[in-house]
Amino acid sequence: MSVVTEARARDLAFVLRCSGAATVSFLLAEAVALPHPVWAAMSAVIVSQEKLGDTRQVTVGRFFGTLLGVAIAVSVGTLAGRLGASIVAEMAIAVALAAIVARRHPALRVCMWTCPIIFLTVTPGTPLWEAGLFRGAEVLLGGVVGAVLHFLAEIVIERTYDKSKT
Repeated sequence: MSVVTEARARDLAFVLRCSGAATVSFLLAEAVALPHPVWAAMSAVIVSQEKLGDTRQVTVGRFFGTLLGVAIAVSVGTLAGRLGASIVAEMAIAVALAAIVARRHPALRVCMWTCPIIFLTVTPGTPLWEAGLFRGAEVLLGGVVGAVLHFLAEIVIERTYDKSKT
C-alpha cells in the first residue's frame, strides 16, 4: 500500500488546480460570451503560485493592476483618439504612464501589458471602453477562479494531513 505524502499531494494539487483553473476559466468566459476567453485561462494560470499567500498576493496585484491598465488605456485612447493620434502613439503613451506607476508599485506591473492587450484586441466598431471592460472581465474571472481553486485545494490538503497526524 502506497501512502501519499503531503509533499506529493501538494505536487499533484498544483498540477490539477493549474490545469483546472485554466479550463474552468476558459469555459466560464465562453459561457458568458466574453470575446477572448484566452485571457481568463492565462490569468488563472498566472495567479496560481506555489503557496496560498503568494497566490493571494499575485491575485490582488493582478486585479488592481488590470483595473489600472484598463483605466489608463481607455482614458489615453479616448483622449488621444479625439486628437487623431494613431494606435501606436496611444499605446506608447498608455504604456509609459503605466510604467511610471509600475516602477513605484511593482505588484501592479500587469498594468503595463494590459494597455497593449486592450489596444491590440479592440475590433472595428467596438468602443475602446467596451474592449477594456471585456479584457478586464476576462482577466478578473480567471484570477478569481485560480485563487478559489488554490484556496479549496489548501482546505482539502490541510484537512487530509491534519487528520493523519492525530
